Amino acid sequence: MTCHLGRGLWMVAGLWMAGWTTANGQEAPAANDADAVMPLQLPAQQPDPQIRKVQDRLYQLAMKQAHHLLATVHPWSEDPQLKLLTDSKSLEHWIRPNSASVQGFAFLFRFGPYDDKVVGVSRKALLEETIIPVMRYLVATHVTGPRPTSDGKKWGNHWQSAYWAQMLGRAAWWCWTDLPPDLRAGVRRVVAHEAQRYLPETPPHQLKDDTKAEENAWNSMIFDVAVLLMPADPRREAWEKAFQRWAMSSFLRPADEHSGKIVDGRPVSEQYIGANIYDDFTLENHRKVHPDYMGAFSLTVSCSLDFQMTGRKPPEAILHNVPEIYENLKWFFLPDGGCVYPNGEDWELFVNITGWTDLHIQMAVYARDPDGWSLLQRTLATTEKMQARHPDGAIHAREEYFYPGTQHGNLDELAREWLMLQFAGEIVDRPRPLIGVRHLEQGKIILNRTPRAVHTLSWGPVIMAQCVPLRMDRLVSPHDRSAVGTVLLKGERRPLPLRLENARVSQQAGGFTGELTVDHGDALRAELRFVSKADGTFQISEKLTALRAVETVEIATGLIGVLNNPKWVYENHRRRIQLGEHSAEVPALSGVIVEGPAVRRIDVDGVLRIESPAPLQARYAGTRRIERGRATDELNLNYLGGERSLKSGQVVSTYEVTITPMVEPGQAASGK
Repeated sequence: MTCHLGRGLWMVAGLWMAGWTTANGQEAPAANDADAVMPLQLPAQQPDPQIRKVQDRLYQLAMKQAHHLLATVHPWSEDPQLKLLTDSKSLEHWIRPNSASVQGFAFLFRFGPYDDKVVGVSRKALLEETIIPVMRYLVATHVTGPRPTSDGKKWGNHWQSAYWAQMLGRAAWWCWTDLPPDLRAGVRRVVAHEAQRYLPETPPHQLKDDTKAEENAWNSMIFDVAVLLMPADPRREAWEKAFQRWAMSSFLRPADEHSGKIVDGRPVSEQYIGANIYDDFTLENHRKVHPDYMGAFSLTVSCSLDFQMTGRKPPEAILHNVPEIYENLKWFFLPDGGCVYPNGEDWELFVNITGWTDLHIQMAVYARDPDGWSLLQRTLATTEKMQARHPDGAIHAREEYFYPGTQHGNLDELAREWLMLQFAGEIVDRPRPLIGVRHLEQGKIILNRTPRAVHTLSWGPVIMAQCVPLRMDRLVSPHDRSAVGTVLLKGERRPLPLRLENARVSQQAGGFTGELTVDHGDALRAELRFVSKADGTFQISEKLTALRAVETVEIATGLIGVLNNPKWVYENHRRRIQLGEHSAEVPALSGVIVEGPAVRRIDVDGVLRIESPAPLQARYAGTRRIERGRATDELNLNYLGGERSLKSGQVVSTYEVTITPMVEPGQAASGK
């Protein structure tokens, strides 16, 4: 499919958007007005019908999410004329949700086919009773304002506060001529202050453990918004240069130090500060190779929209190394719109599905990626199913997230997505099936995508392996001890740490082989072998040997995390487990334990079939709690409970299994 913008003027809520007018019918300020913001313009053409259908779905999601959030808006206890959506405190978990929400509300006030009945209030009421009072709260309690929050401190001058300020600033830009003059001045003070903090700074860089890619990306955005609000300011040129510099710094890799590629008129080597991503276009954050943060380029790329809305050409730095990062990410995506996590996932597993929508639209619109549009369809369909669970319009179930700004960030993202599609122009939709092996050498990850499952093996910051069925109910949870498991010594409360002694990984036609030697502390050594095959089968073997005389109370290796959630849209909220001849149903959060000594065959939900030539000491333990936004039951293929005294050099256990995903090719597309 190739979509093109149609012809003709576009009318929204009775407003002609070929030129920009305000909701009260006033014309936007002229460009030569000293007090003016940058003039905002939308295309005169109506988007292609296929694009418009997606826009309509996004707008419905946004209105319903706004309805949910509006129910949380309340007067500030210290000044009822000011409002907020959280408790009144000065740090991220309280300021960021308010700035994200007000940007989303401002979008609905300014753009699109607004429906009072869906949102629950009129556009006028949304402005007067929510947008302006929340903006006033944020302006008043910033370090440039007169009042502290209720924790006795003002917000700002924080490692992330420039990010919060840019959302406030963009919200004001969208509503500018409908805001009181004193509020406009206050927003400008906030934005200018946060921009000036970083103006003289050199963007930081770090490869190992915690990249600075995301931080540099969000800090770049404040310079973009400063120009939007203060185009006549004498600091404008400095802000524009700073935006390009910080955006460029975000995703530099070591090879860029010597790159002659010209970006924004200069060789990349002349702009090199230091690397934040590896040469294989992976990065580390939270001490792991983290797909969520590989997608942090959505922050800088989203600023392309501001340039389009003001008739300017975006800097080329915005897309530097981005298509290559996205190409890696495609290998991680699953049929439900989420990701496989080869290094585990410390954020919410299902929440990030909504965030990937932003990424796919950006790549379809700004990079003309042929896969972006089809990947978008997955995330959008899942998000709609998520929201359909809740009459109040909330997208996420409460137990699915722990970050306080989750629901608020959804509205902010939906706003950008709708607007980006308004500028989409041509969409290239020629998805290519990803089948085969992706070896990310610096990230120390190898993936094999087969028609039935994706296999992952990692031997870097996190040592784990997975066989994840390619179906809407992904079944397998990204437990960070997957396949390796745990050893607990007598008298200890935590499992022994893992240490990689040796790794040999080779790629074959249609698969890979990995041989790892992994120590559980200084007590036991695991010799592990993984074989990934093109037909979707995944073989695992382990030999466990004591390194010294030691007493254990639990050996639980060969771990497979099994998702078993009470409300997730693609799960049945129970799992059917068969260990040998014994079968049992394990309801979500039930804590049911199923043990099967001396079994040669295990079946999980009719989806994963596990077979062994020798008897296994297996155990399935249902969880009673939700952690990190999901419920993970644990299946151990090698479970040795109770106290054991081991001698140095003793072979503790061995096992080998073949895991076969019972998934027919194409099953994911049918929603099964």
